[in-house]
Amino acid sequence: MSIVVIGDQVVHYEVIGRGRPVIFLHGWLGSWRYWFPSMEAVSRSFRAFSFDFWGFGGSQRRRTTGGIEVYSSQVIQFLDALGIDRAMLVGHSMGGMVAMKTALDHPERVLQVVTVGAPFQGHALSWLLKLARYRTLVHMFADSAWLRRTVFRFFIGEFNDPSLSEILNDTVKSSADTLCYTVRSMLATDLRPELSNLRVPALVIHGGRDDVVSPKQVDLFDHISAAGVVVLRESRHFPFLDDTDLFNELLVRFLKQNLITPPSTTDPLQLPTSPIPSG
Repeated sequence: MSIVVIGDQVVHYEVIGRGRPVIFLHGWLGSWRYWFPSMEAVSRSFRAFSFDFWGFGGSQRRRTTGGIEVYSSQVIQFLDALGIDRAMLVGHSMGGMVAMKTALDHPERVLQVVTVGAPFQGHALSWLLKLARYRTLVHMFADSAWLRRTVFRFFIGEFNDPSLSEILNDTVKSSADTLCYTVRSMLATDLRPELSNLRVPALVIHGGRDDVVSPKQVDLFDHISAAGVVVLRESRHFPFLDDTDLFNELLVRFLKQNLITPPSTTDPLQLPTSPIPSG
């Protein structure tokens, strides 16, 4: 376990490997832990980092409850604190929205960006997550550790690994205010008007059976020249856990290319036919 102090706030992070830096960003209710299998795969060629957003996991924040703009700022402050000039970002769900926001606002700090199951328009969230904007409901949810674990376990799906208990334990560490505010922040965020300004090579990955964020979000990139899209037909909201080997192959190939032009949407990185392009 490593920590870095940004301002007077502690940020918990983990790091493995050597090479160019890749920063993994987690989603709502999550923490750095569920990224570990992908971090291991990436660490054979790169230096893989993952940190907990303020209010989640081991990064507790006293004064604010977080949000997309705050977490995008946290990414840049994290890079500054570790002396990293430019990095590759890999973000899942809420973390994918943060990663894309950071790439749009700070292209000089981002080499490449990968999003996984990310909402680029907040209203693409499922009705279940939208309920978390209501303070009374989210407090009832947050007060039950069993309910938190059960909901997150449903989101993850058929993932059975010794690390699962630790992943689920991290879901109980965020406060009700953090959970409520971050969902409200996602719902208030709409990156669609900015996507045409994307100048960073991007790979947009989504599960074809995602029941947390609508898979139709990938359609937003039909005419975005900097981005390639891959839909993993049988995956749900966690493609990197549903089909770990294939996802990691796709991810590492993209990162190694350090693309000037995006992968073809008709032949995504020449992978096997089980990942399919959108459209």
